[in-house]
Amino acid sequence: MADVADQEGADRIAGGALIAGSLLSVLAMAHHPDHVDPGGLVGIVHGAMIVLMSVIAFGFAHFALRRGLRRPAILAGLIAYFIGLVADLGAGTTNGFIVPALAARGADLSGHDVFLLAWEANQALARLGVFATAAAFTFWSIDFLRRTGLEAKAIGGLGLLAGLVPAILLATGATDMHVAGAFMAYAAFAAWGAIVGMHLLRGKLEA
Repeated sequence: MADVADQEGADRIAGGALIAGSLLSVLAMAHHPDHVDPGGLVGIVHGAMIVLMSVIAFGFAHFALRRGLRRPAILAGLIAYFIGLVADLGAGTTNGFIVPALAARGADLSGHDVFLLAWEANQALARLGVFATAAAFTFWSIDFLRRTGLEAKAIGGLGLLAGLVPAILLATGATDMHVAGAFMAYAAFAAWGAIVGMHLLRGKLEA
């Protein structure tokens, strides 16, 4: 009985982490500035996003471990998710801290190749983050769809939408990873993260 209680408690913690981290990440992205302000809001926003991405990763890692890494879709999803996490951390560090630090040294943001390199690195990492996260959500959604019960299948269907729609829009050039496009992608990811968190919080993971 104690093991069951411990498991339920861990599920609630991970579920709460997913819900809180996902919702707060949308709030942080809503305050993303559209320009570099050395020592200002851009560093605060990206720092907050890095922390929140780590909180969300904790929740998804718990989810994957509870579902069982012996399941190929779960293991593949976990690997894809952490590839996306590393890419997102790199993108956030580049725009949130490296570029502002260069600007603070008095460099001209519009006239140096180093800033073009930093921008392209940020965009490449951000795109990789979207595609890898989309792959993770697809794999995990397949696992949800294979389970019995309407709730699990509904979560699986929503996961496919949350993952594949941003990736398809990005791949076809219908959107990009500038502020507006990034907000749309991350909001979709956050919505599904909160849904999975609620599933964990309600103790429905093994239902």
